Amino acid sequence: MRGLGDGCRYRAVVKMTNAIDGNNELIVLVHGFGAKRAVMWPLASRLRASGFRVLTWNYLSLFAKIESHAKQLDDFLATQLSTETRFHIVAHSMGSIVTRAALNRSPLPNLGRLVLLAPPNGGSPAARLASMFVGGVIVPTRELSDRATSYVNQLRARNDLDVGIIAARYDILVPVRNTHLVGERMHETLFATHNSLLLSQTVCAKTSRFLRTGDFEMPDNNAIHRSRGSTVS
Repeated sequence: MRGLGDGCRYRAVVKMTNAIDGNNELIVLVHGFGAKRAVMWPLASRLRASGFRVLTWNYLSLFAKIESHAKQLDDFLATQLSTETRFHIVAHSMGSIVTRAALNRSPLPNLGRLVLLAPPNGGSPAARLASMFVGGVIVPTRELSDRATSYVNQLRARNDLDVGIIAARYDILVPVRNTHLVGERMHETLFATHNSLLLSQTVCAKTSRFLRTGDFEMPDNNAIHRSRGSTVS
C-alpha cells in the first residue's frame, strides 16, 4: 500500500481511541534524528488520553536526504489520509524539517495545525560539528547544519500554515534562537532539554490546546518565554 512502506524504511502505526469531549481528530507524530517511532510513544499515549487518535510515522533518518524522507511522508499524507476530515502533525527535531519539506511539495486541503518541538529551523551547531566528521556518510548532519548555505536554511517557509513551536531552554543541540520560523503563529520556551520535551505533561497539554484552539496559553509556571506571531527566522 503506497505510503505505508518502502521496504522497512517507512512505516506508520495508528491506534484509535474513543473521543473525549467530542474531538477525535487525528494527529500524525514524526520523530527526529537517529530515533524511532517508539520515542514518541509517551507523548502519543498522553495525546490519546486527551481525546485524539494518534498515528506514529517511522523513517530511517540517518542515511538518506531529507527530501527523500519528505517525499515518502508527502505520499503517505496525500494517499492514506485523504479521507480524514482534518488531521494535525506534531514533529520533533529533524522530523519538523522533514514535515516542512513534505508540506512544501503539494497542498493538503485537510491539513489542520502543526506543533514543532525543538525544530532546527535555523540549523543546529551540533549538526555542523558532526558533519565535519561523518557528513559524507550521514547526510542529514550537513543538511541540518547552521551554516547559511545548508539545506535547512534554504528551505522555504510557508506563511499559510498554522504553526506553533515549543523550544527547550536547556537544549544543547538546537538553540532557542534557531527554533524560530518565519510565519510562526506562536512560540514558547519551556524549562526542558531537547528530548525531555517528549516526556513532558506540559508539552502534551500545550500541544493539545494549540491543535484545538490555535493558542498555547494556559496557566503554567514552566513557560519562561512566549511570543505570538513572530517573524524571526
